[in-house]
Amino acid sequence: MLYCILYNLIEYSFFKDFDYYEDNERNVVGVVAVKESCCKSFVSESFFTHIEFPLSFCEQFKKLYNLLFISLVNNKKEGSLDDNDCSFLNYWLNDKLRGNNIDNSISVIDFYKKLKGSNETTFKDEKLEKKLYNIEKHDLENMRKLYDLYNTKSKVSSTLTIGISTEESTSCLMHTNECYRKYRDAIINCHNGCYDFYNALTYFKNKYKNDLRLNSENTSSCRYEELFILPDYNAVLKEHESIQIIRKTTFSVLFPMFGVLLMLLFSDKLTPFRQYLFSKIKMIKNNLVTVGKSENELLLYSHDYDNIILDEADYNISYYTVRNS
Repeated sequence: MLYCILYNLIEYSFFKDFDYYEDNERNVVGVVAVKESCCKSFVSESFFTHIEFPLSFCEQFKKLYNLLFISLVNNKKEGSLDDNDCSFLNYWLNDKLRGNNIDNSISVIDFYKKLKGSNETTFKDEKLEKKLYNIEKHDLENMRKLYDLYNTKSKVSSTLTIGISTEESTSCLMHTNECYRKYRDAIINCHNGCYDFYNALTYFKNKYKNDLRLNSENTSSCRYEELFILPDYNAVLKEHESIQIIRKTTFSVLFPMFGVLLMLLFSDKLTPFRQYLFSKIKMIKNNLVTVGKSENELLLYSHDYDNIILDEADYNISYYTVRNS
């Protein structure tokens, strides 16, 4: 049921095959610009406001497109893109072109039309152009968080591989803690589009547990299956709400008390009462000091008395050092 709900959400559909798309993206990272770049004719336009190396970016997109276009994964027909491919490419372009602040003035579809117009023999698929659009800001923020979670899951998975070094294996616990923190923060900090996002997170939660717990025996630091169990988003929200209520209640109690204390300290009208309060505090302090002195004298007397007993006793008690075995 959850599978159907999640993958009726077009924006999130490619996460079902995240490992596949992650591998393809990794294959284009090192691609650099060529002399006749596919977007050389419009490289000076505003599409590349947030791109440090526009020509390299265009070549990376071109290679990514080609890798997906010729792939036969999921029984796909060669020389075509399916819905998940289009969903991933739409996210990839939105993520790169619109920058950290998600610039809405940059149109993803306009960029692709410009690119395709200059390279019709390369970008032959007709479906992609119909599937590209600017993702809403809050949805893109949520998708970036989910993408980061899947990347962290990949880090955990790499530490569970048979034959890896001890140092890499021991980093498993660090990555599982990182994943838990990011997962929790993603739930708490979601403000818009949360219904779809929470469905996607629930799918991730189940996949995280099912994919990783079977290999937990391969590492020394992540042998417990519980490390791969993430809480339900409702439980996270309730816990966070309870913490916020406690904080607000504590503040609402302490703030008035602090105000009364300041009033007692600085109000001229309450000088007699303030003096009376301070005299009581001083008296209590003096009593505590007196009691402390009496206790010290008693302890001193007791100590002297013990010494007399030890000096005058007809027998000695031997003390032995006890060592932990």
